[in-house]
Amino acid sequence: MSQLKKWMSVALAVTAALVICILAVEIPVSTAAAEEMEVVESYPYTTVTRDTVNLRASRSTRSALLKKLPAGAEISVRGTKGDWAEVDYGKYTGYVKSEFIVLKKVSKTKAKATATPSPIPTLTPEENAGGYVILRLGSSGTEVRALQDALIELGFLRGTADGIFGTATENAVITFQRINNYPDTGLMDANIQAFLYSGSPKNASGTATKIKTLSPAAGVTMKQGNMGQAVELLQARLKELGFYNGSIISTFDAATKSAVQAFQKKNGIKVTGIADDATQKAIYATSALSVDSTPTPAPTPTPKPTPTPTPEPVYTVPKGTVRSGTSNKDAKTVQMRLKDLGYYTGKTDGIFGKNSVAALKKFQLLNGLQADGVAGKNTYNVLFSSAAKTLAEAEATPAPTATPVPTATPVYEVVTPVPVTEAPIVWKTLRKGSAGQDVAQLQEALIQLGYLTGKADGNYGKQTVAAVKAFQRANGLTADGAAGELTQKKLYGAGAQPTTTPVPTATPKSGTVVSTTLRKGDSGDAVKELQRKLIALGYLNGNADGIFGSQTRDAVAAFQKKNKLTADGIAGSLTQAKLAGTAAAPTATPAAATATPRPAGQTGTITGRPDPSKVIYANWYTTVKAVCRSYPYATVYDYQTGISWQVHMFSLGAHADNEPLTANDTAKMLRAFGKNTWNPRPVWVIFADGSVYMASTHSMPHEVQHIRDNNFEGHCCIHFPRTQEQVTNIGPYATSHQEMIDKGWAATQAMK
Repeated sequence: MSQLKKWMSVALAVTAALVICILAVEIPVSTAAAEEMEVVESYPYTTVTRDTVNLRASRSTRSALLKKLPAGAEISVRGTKGDWAEVDYGKYTGYVKSEFIVLKKVSKTKAKATATPSPIPTLTPEENAGGYVILRLGSSGTEVRALQDALIELGFLRGTADGIFGTATENAVITFQRINNYPDTGLMDANIQAFLYSGSPKNASGTATKIKTLSPAAGVTMKQGNMGQAVELLQARLKELGFYNGSIISTFDAATKSAVQAFQKKNGIKVTGIADDATQKAIYATSALSVDSTPTPAPTPTPKPTPTPTPEPVYTVPKGTVRSGTSNKDAKTVQMRLKDLGYYTGKTDGIFGKNSVAALKKFQLLNGLQADGVAGKNTYNVLFSSAAKTLAEAEATPAPTATPVPTATPVYEVVTPVPVTEAPIVWKTLRKGSAGQDVAQLQEALIQLGYLTGKADGNYGKQTVAAVKAFQRANGLTADGAAGELTQKKLYGAGAQPTTTPVPTATPKSGTVVSTTLRKGDSGDAVKELQRKLIALGYLNGNADGIFGSQTRDAVAAFQKKNKLTADGIAGSLTQAKLAGTAAAPTATPAAATATPRPAGQTGTITGRPDPSKVIYANWYTTVKAVCRSYPYATVYDYQTGISWQVHMFSLGAHADNEPLTANDTAKMLRAFGKNTWNPRPVWVIFADGSVYMASTHSMPHEVQHIRDNNFEGHCCIHFPRTQEQVTNIGPYATSHQEMIDKGWAATQAMK
């Protein structure tokens, strides 16, 4: 009996083992069989990764690793071959093992014909918002002068255009914005400038009109009636060539038109009297025929054959700004030109990284330009002209001697007619108490290298001194806190060492006030502290939300009026000092002003969660785009983390291009995302009128950047709901945002 039990036990054990083995073999098979593949019409299609997977350069596990993709990452599949799939992930294209992604079955049936998408209209330089930079108090240059000329023409500004954005210009801008139904921020962003030059803005009398002042954007066509600096340069060049005999008056009059016609006829160009892009290129070309030129040279004896010299490469001068992180054709063009001149030795791949920036800075330094590593209009004027020095020429240039220098033949840039100067760069020593654009540039460089925090306000104070000393110590210079020639060359050079220690900060003494000027459109802790003081004195009601809106401006103006200060609504050093003092006069009546209005249903500060029932799902083209135009400053709220940040939307095409307002806003956005990523995330966008809209966004900086002190080198995009046809016409990335918006909307509905 005991032997029988023993055999039964053995039999049971063997049976159990067999069952386990069968289950171990069958479970994966049954799971795989149960998983049905989604059917799609064609490649590419959007899907996700099953698990962490390596993105390779080719179909081999030994090929270069491009990126490690996390589980659940959204990808676009271009096609499959064997065990591999070719996919797109953000800016990367490579190959992954098919077993690690959710595959879909591509139907063999012919896809249904889809409607041909409407062509995207080509914008003129005036209409293209991407060609403008933000102008604000303290800005200067040709863009400001053009703005002032336009404001004078419309009756908002008196006097002459000096190219300096001062208080009078700011007040004129605010008045212009109010009459033209824009938020009165005093800032001229890209969209408002495009409207000013290409739309029908209302003048000071409220009448819509087309202005004659030319946009400062490159490539603008000039014709009779136009005014501006570009006309002055055109007249000067035509005068030099002998076609124009009048005065340089900056107005394209009948005499200027006749001169253009005469030039066109002489140079074999269609005679229109309009200086379009082709005519301007011909006028500023070194080969331009003057009045006395002979079109056909006299015949000469045929010389002995000589080797034909290699023609100098011809470039299309970029129209957009190129800086660290830029990845496009403009970046590639700059790399190619720098390589031709000997400054750059890397790949001309169109990705403007550390080596490209270093090469550009070296070119700028040795060619008498501001060595900031950013290629804009001024840099292009030299870089793509015949006056650009090669690296060998620049390094071989001898020191100046007493020998008179012969006058050089004027060099004219093909695209932007600005005279080129060969004068050596002058390094002005900056120290405590200095102020202006040079100081602001110094501060921006220190912020980028991690030695300084906050905004570049152009005031050389204690924190700037401490930051300069820290930089000098880290870079082997005398740590005296003054930025002389050696310090600035090192700071703007390619070898500048970033900080490895926490940024030095100065702790203000009790009762002192940070002198940073605060105005409408600002946000952050400094604004919050200002609001607390205004609330305590009775000038402002509500909570201190850290957003300087219209109500805060009115409260500041009321305080200034009560305390016998200039009632401009701007909290400068005098206003802040008065607020901090014991003699600040409180209001005699209950405050009529309140803090910046919050969305309906929202409690506490702006970081409190809005009421989900108030969130609106609306089409971008028919509804939300107009809201963005009216309220370009908004709050992005990540309902999953409760984190919110402020943004400025500056270009409204198929989506809203935007930038975090401050470095603090950038930090908040990255806390919500965890890193810089192209992967879309559902969010709510809160506008200044209190409306809240469903959207999605990402956190990867790219291309155009207007705000230079927000620690975000480029801009990102906010997508709002669109129809399936609209997103299909745009492409897979728009589709991925729409899918995320719909997921977010479902989650929002579940919160009600």
